[in-house]
Amino acid sequence: MEYMYEKLQRFTWADGLLILGIGLIVVRLGINWADKFKNDNQKTVLKKITPTQVIDVQREVKVTIDISGEVISPGIYQLKSGSRINEVLVMAGGLGAKADREWVEKNINRAEILKDGQKIYIPKINESLNSKVQNQTQILGVNTGVISLNLATVAELDTLSGIGPALAQRIIDYREKNGGFKNVEEIKLVSGIGDKLFEKIKGEIGL
Repeated sequence: MEYMYEKLQRFTWADGLLILGIGLIVVRLGINWADKFKNDNQKTVLKKITPTQVIDVQREVKVTIDISGEVISPGIYQLKSGSRINEVLVMAGGLGAKADREWVEKNINRAEILKDGQKIYIPKINESLNSKVQNQTQILGVNTGVISLNLATVAELDTLSGIGPALAQRIIDYREKNGGFKNVEEIKLVSGIGDKLFEKIKGEIGL
């Protein structure tokens, strides 16, 4: 008992502060560990609820083309939007043995972009287009009575009243830039074609 009494007498306020300090350190370590455990759990939850990436797949736009006349396999073909005349000619097997190749070279722009619903007709050698296809409204720029603004070549547009090669080229540049003409009056938006000239040619042009 005397020994324990002596020990208690030696226990000073400094010893108390030391014990208190050790206790605070232990408590602080416990709090830090608890916070870390909580943060780790939150990160795990966030990873689990991350939304799945949605991939937007756009459906490919296509155009439908009717090609007939002197080709190996005439018919209706579907091609992706932006395809050119040469591509549908290849799909149709190319020109037939009796095709008027000279006419094709003069009248067909193989690099021209196809338009949905377009009709392509390849004539035979010495075939009269006006008599054989008089019911056709469009034959790659050669129309029965009218010139197609969306299909005609520079040479064909040059045959219009008051339209020279330079103005014909402007018409083609406009249709390529704007995706074709929506109506014949739109030709007045081409530089150099006003109301007066339009009145002269409106009976000679079509779409």
